[in-house]
Amino acid sequence: MSTRRDHYFPNTEPLAADEMRIVALGTGRPFLRRAQANASWLIELGNGDKFVFDFGSGSQMNFTALEIPYQDITAYFATHLHADHVGDFPNVWIGSWAGGRVKPLVVYGPSGLVPEHGTRHFVEMQKSAYAWDTATRTGLLPAAGAEVEVYEFDYTCVQTIYDRDGVKIKSFPAVHIYDGPVSLRLEWNGLSFVYSGDTTPSHFFLENGRNADLVIHEAFNSVTQLMERSGYDERTARGIGTMAHSSPFEAGYVLDKVKPRLGVLYHFFNDFDLLSEIERDVRRHYSGRLALARDMMVFNVTRDEIAVRMTVTAEHVWPNKERHEGFRAAERVERVKMSRWLADRQIFPKF
Repeated sequence: MSTRRDHYFPNTEPLAADEMRIVALGTGRPFLRRAQANASWLIELGNGDKFVFDFGSGSQMNFTALEIPYQDITAYFATHLHADHVGDFPNVWIGSWAGGRVKPLVVYGPSGLVPEHGTRHFVEMQKSAYAWDTATRTGLLPAAGAEVEVYEFDYTCVQTIYDRDGVKIKSFPAVHIYDGPVSLRLEWNGLSFVYSGDTTPSHFFLENGRNADLVIHEAFNSVTQLMERSGYDERTARGIGTMAHSSPFEAGYVLDKVKPRLGVLYHFFNDFDLLSEIERDVRRHYSGRLALARDMMVFNVTRDEIAVRMTVTAEHVWPNKERHEGFRAAERVERVKMSRWLADRQIFPKF
């Protein structure tokens, strides 16, 4: 019998040594609304590792609500380079640096058909675009926090891209508009978690997503919902909802084939009056246990059970409030100096 509370209150439940906890940081569509950030998932393991799969725009506000020190994140993984999956990179990088990270940011992501479409190029261009920002923080903040370690892997291969401390993360190709996207499978301590990123149904997913404890698969709003709520014409609605993404009907087919202990769908606008149609379409194929994701939904996974709850958080949180010893002691480099004529115009001189 489970003794879990009905809701999850961050930092009040130690994670068991054999337990996995997954929190939905963003579940919505490619544009933001207050109810749903863009795609992002936090995975916490009982060995102390913490990973973030995708970091779409707006998702970092949900991460900070969990009051997890930035320093604790082991690595970030991108499934592809659409903004709704990597748009919070400036906050992941610079926000975590200002918020207490004293080690390089570690990012894994796929290559592209050409170098300019790969993760390494994406990160280098972000670093170039934020050159003034980082130059003005270096010297005030720990030097190592400005660094980004990029591990770009071949998107065409089914391969293990991370293998450390008993954790294996595998990448396999996803079929989404163009070359480059991937899906991810994490295995640890006899537990497994599969995350689709963006994809239409593919043999890659059927072959690599089978028999996982938790499968999170994308499903867009139905064609009818896209026409009625988003104002799309039928051709556009079908193109977005079934060619670029999986429809609920198609996602149900995939879940039925891979047979998870729990199937989770995300990437649709989760409004109460739309859910019955989405679930009806999924159930045409899939009869297993199902959750239709909302931001801050939390999944506790053990070999005995999978508990599904909502997280309760505070609005006004302070990052890294318990980890400032290392932050103060970390090495700094010399600060940039403003021009003398500018400094001389200060009323209260500081430079």
